[in-house]
Parts: sequence; C-alpha cells; structure tokens
Amino acid sequence: MGSEILPSQIDSDALWVIKRLRSKNYESYLTGGCVRDLLLKKIPKDFDVATNAKPEEIRKIFRNSRLIGRRFLLAHIYFPGNKVIETATFRANPADIQEDNSNDLLVIRDNVYGDIEQDAKRRDLTINGLFYNPINNEIIDHVRGRTDLDARLIRSIGDPEIRFQEDPVRILRIIKFASRLEFEIEQETFMAMCKYANGILRCAPARLREEFVKLLTSTHSTKAFKICKEIGIMNILIPELSNDCEDMLLSLDLSRMRNINISIPVALGCLLLPSYIFIKNTGQNEKRWIINVCENLANRICITRADQCKLRNILMAVSDFKQVFINRSWFKDALTLNVIYLYSQGKSLRNSLYLKTISENLNQIYPRINQNNSVKTISF
Repeated sequence: MGSEILPSQIDSDALWVIKRLRSKNYESYLTGGCVRDLLLKKIPKDFDVATNAKPEEIRKIFRNSRLIGRRFLLAHIYFPGNKVIETATFRANPADIQEDNSNDLLVIRDNVYGDIEQDAKRRDLTINGLFYNPINNEIIDHVRGRTDLDARLIRSIGDPEIRFQEDPVRILRIIKFASRLEFEIEQETFMAMCKYANGILRCAPARLREEFVKLLTSTHSTKAFKICKEIGIMNILIPELSNDCEDMLLSLDLSRMRNINISIPVALGCLLLPSYIFIKNTGQNEKRWIINVCENLANRICITRADQCKLRNILMAVSDFKQVFINRSWFKDALTLNVIYLYSQGKSLRNSLYLKTISENLNQIYPRINQNNSVKTISF
C-alpha cells in the first residue's frame, strides 16, 4: 500500500543505513515509533531500522557500530554528534517456540530470530507494529496497525492476557502511549491490564524504574497516573501513598513542558510530597515513613542509594526550607521540588523564606520565573 510520508521527512542517516543493508542483499525498513509518528504528522524522536541481517552481520557491514543488550541483542550505528541509529534483527516470539510445558510465560531472553511478519506480531501494540520502506514509499502492516492509528486506539497485538504475562512492563508502555498520544485503550486490552497488573513486580526492577520514571517525566503524568490508579498499578508499586498528588503532577507536567530538567528524586518527590506532608501534619513519624518508602522503592523499582538519600533530603527540605540548604549538594533538586509544590498550591514566592537565598540560582533552574519584589505567582 502507498503512504503519504514524504522523503524529506526521513532522517538521512537512517536512509543511508537502509540503503547500505539493501546493497548487501538484506531486507531493511524503518520501524516502530518513527513510522507511527510520521503517519501522525509528528516529528519522530528517533529513527529505528529493522532488518533480517543478524547482529554480527550488521557489525561487519558498519564499522561505526557496536552490539548492545543481552535480553535483546541489537546494533547501535553511530554518527557525528553522538547520533545513533538503532538497528535490530527481525525477531520471532520466543514463547511460540519454547520447548518446555511451563505455565510461566515470562520472557527472559528475546533473541529468537524470525521474518518481518513474525517481528510485527511479537511487538507490543498494533500502532508500533508498522514498517516503512522508504525506497518505494510503502507501509507494511501485518497487524492492522494503520486501522487502529486512524481510530486513535491502543490495542495489544495478539491475546493481551498472554502478552502481559510474557512481559508485564507492556502495561506501563500502554499507559505511556495512551497518555502521550491521547488515544483510548481498547476494552479487551484494558481488562487484561487490570487482571495482570499484579504481575508487574516480576519484571526486572531496573526496567520498571525506567518506564515508571518515563511516565512521571513525560509531560502527561497526570493522565498516566490516573490510568495507573484505575488498573491498580499505584497500589502495587507505591502502596504507601495516602494523599492525592494530582495537583503536584499537573505542576510537574507544566515544568516538563518548559523543558525543565527533572531528576529521579524530584519526579518521585512529586508523587510522595502530599503524603509526606499529611504524615507530618498528623503527628506521625514522617522521617521513619520516608525511610521505609525509600527502602521499599529500592526493592520494587531499583532506586539507587544516592537517589534514596536525595529524595529523603528534598522531601524534608520542602516542608521546612532554610537558607543553609543552599550549600547542600541536593539544593537544586530541593528548590525544583519546592517551586513545583508552590505552583501546585497557588502560593507566592514573595512570602517564602528562601526567596533571597535562591536569587543567584533561580535563573539557572527556572529562567522564566519573575524575581522582582512584586512577584505573587510563579510565571512559567
């Protein structure tokens, strides 16, 4: 089938990779998110290539490449300016060829090679299962992804109950795309998400941290975490939350829309601060509470000791900000969280004890905040 994608929209380095692979008699296509975004008239963040060349063969063709990954071996092809074109070999679903009769469907290795149709059908969502041949301007669609893209619908490829048992992190990815693209989640897919959400902790904690933080810093965290609550993800990953954090997430989204850098401690702090303040105001031991939360988060989503320490410090600082904090290594994170909190509450910087303290640092973090003496609101 034809496509309305224009040649001028294709990244020149990705096109060079495709042409070079084809010159060596290998199939090669643009794939995944870049095809989806081009069809949605969005500018892709990355251009990924899929091919039937094995990783070792790709490495031989491109001297400017390196093989990475264990669970999923692929090639990174490097270009000037630290640019990378990710190039992956067509895969088949390893669950389709497993030899044992185990009832455990969790996929640990994903290096079973296949053809383009098998590769499409092993992907997570129909809208991410499209391929594009820029040589003849052709969309290859084995999963009816174009239909769902036109309908603005998020649908799992294959049986969602099986797919979420194979890899529960797919649940977080669906939430990410539904909130980012403002698409609806197909009903059968949504019901399976609710049913298998409790399997999320079976995945590698580092993968959970990566996807969870992406949700927080996506500029669409408010909608993402509304879906998380609906399907029960929040009760599994952070059951300690006792107070609604929607206002904080709205303020966080506004900050990210202005390209303000948000660290992992600040992102998690936006979730935890309302509960922390509630615990403190009700006379409970808030220090013990946050220590327990950090220890639990370390087990669930692999939060490092350094980030745990920083998270504890900035939560305590926001509830009692003092001038001495400017000399601490975590001051800028504390300041960022504090400004997000003030904005979420509609409070003024004028009445804050730290306004004079942060005058030299404010422009580095929030260059658009008014710093004159008449400031009454935070201007993003």
